[in-house]
Amino acid sequence: MEIKTLLILILILFVYSLIGGAIMMALEQTNEETASTDITTTLSTFLTDHSSCMTSSELSTLLTEVKDAYDSGVMSVNGNTSAATQWDFGNSIFFVVTAITTIGYGNQTPATKGGQAFIVIFALIGIPATGLMIAGLAEKIKNLNSYFTNKTIPCLNKYTKTEKGFKYFLLYFTTICLLILIPSAILSAIEDWAYGEAIYYTLITFTTIGFGDFVVGNTTEGGTKIVYKLLVIIWIFTGLAWLGALIGECTETAKAFTEKKEKKQVKVGSNVDDTYEDVNTKVKSLNTKQ
Repeated sequence: MEIKTLLILILILFVYSLIGGAIMMALEQTNEETASTDITTTLSTFLTDHSSCMTSSELSTLLTEVKDAYDSGVMSVNGNTSAATQWDFGNSIFFVVTAITTIGYGNQTPATKGGQAFIVIFALIGIPATGLMIAGLAEKIKNLNSYFTNKTIPCLNKYTKTEKGFKYFLLYFTTICLLILIPSAILSAIEDWAYGEAIYYTLITFTTIGFGDFVVGNTTEGGTKIVYKLLVIIWIFTGLAWLGALIGECTETAKAFTEKKEKKQVKVGSNVDDTYEDVNTKVKSLNTKQ
């Protein structure tokens, strides 16, 4: 895939994600605001009617066990209800991206019929386009890896195997640091996760398993959240492309090894046949002389 084609595809997918996020926000945010208003009214009435037997602190404890309010993304504390919105623009973009990359964390799902219908159609178009773009990125990463591994290291050029092993070690160690270890440390600090949990989230995301027990962006608000999630999206796409390149290289290596082994077996079999024919010829020659 040429650079120009890849850049056009990236731009199209980026715009596609922005449009998808805007549509999901339009479809889902009103429903969320209605749920928030309803729970606010209910809590206010409840506290007014039961102020003599229940404190706002006790009510907060009760609300942590109310699944419906939790699933709606509504958090209530001391009678003051604040909505931790799931369908602002940043979260909506992140949702559609996790859909078209097939990560699908599952912590955020459309509640309206319109949202459910739209995301199915959106994903059917977006998943193949995303796969094509990731394949293009993986190809570029693979070419970059090949360029690096083909470079000669002056102090090791006499030791071919040692040089090759060192270059692969340096390449993959650097990549793991840049895509897994360092980002996980940043996520650990921002999201207040243990470092092991951040590593776990990274690997679960890159493999598109997406359990949803850990999801980024729950501690940031406003414009900061949008920028943060966009950076995470870029990181995810890069990680998916790198993993694709790694799988591709492993597949090619395994294929080359298999083909080499098969050729060796064919060669050995051919040698055996040649030897058998030589023996038969000599036997016939001896019989003729007799």
